[in-house]
Amino acid sequence: MRKRKYKATLQYLGTRYAGWQVQKGQRTVQGVIEKALMRLAGQAVAVVGAGRTDAGVHALGQVAHFPFPDRDSVPDLLKSLNALLPWDIRVVRLEEAGDAFHASRDARRKRYEYRIYNAGILPPFEHLRACHVARPLDLERMADAAGRFLGEHDFSGFAAAASRVRSKVRTIQSSKVLHEGPVILYRVEASGFLHHMVRNMVGTLLQAGWCDRPCDDIERILLSRDRGQAGSTAPAHGLYLVRVWY
Repeated sequence: MRKRKYKATLQYLGTRYAGWQVQKGQRTVQGVIEKALMRLAGQAVAVVGAGRTDAGVHALGQVAHFPFPDRDSVPDLLKSLNALLPWDIRVVRLEEAGDAFHASRDARRKRYEYRIYNAGILPPFEHLRACHVARPLDLERMADAAGRFLGEHDFSGFAAAASRVRSKVRTIQSSKVLHEGPVILYRVEASGFLHHMVRNMVGTLLQAGWCDRPCDDIERILLSRDRGQAGSTAPAHGLYLVRVWY
């Protein structure tokens, strides 16, 4: 039977999953989706995502592609797939894609947001959906520091220590600190990101917000290319993959 390639836009809460990517013996977002598609197709279906979110990381706009037998309309396939997925994973948009489309390789820009709840008490509805920071933060200092990430840099100092990618040069196209009441959002857009890069950047921005680190220390860390110079890795549950551009 002829197959078509589909492009899916996904939302999920990462709390119950060991990340996006299939891992032996672990419950992952990709694995759950592939099992649901296999039930519908009667055969194995490989799902490719735009990015590999870590355990506990959420998504508002993850994108994936997969082949599927040409027998159902797009609305029917969307309805059937969501009926088999658990409540914390949803395909919010499904469309046919050209045969050449690749969710990862064709991505040109990604937006991540890191959510911080800055108050003495964390509401229960924010539990594992935002990073709770009780200590007051200086938002002007955080915004100043965030702006220093803009442009093309070697982000070795903000990558996971075990990262083995050939080039750690990335271009940050937008880096902003936004807030509404106790909720602080760090919004960052780039052509690509390294493992733990955003969470390490946030850990450093928090130090700037606490006045524990000068804002211009960002430039020094970038030049040092030394992960040990940056702040600690912020918790995964505050991070969201928001949008992918093609």
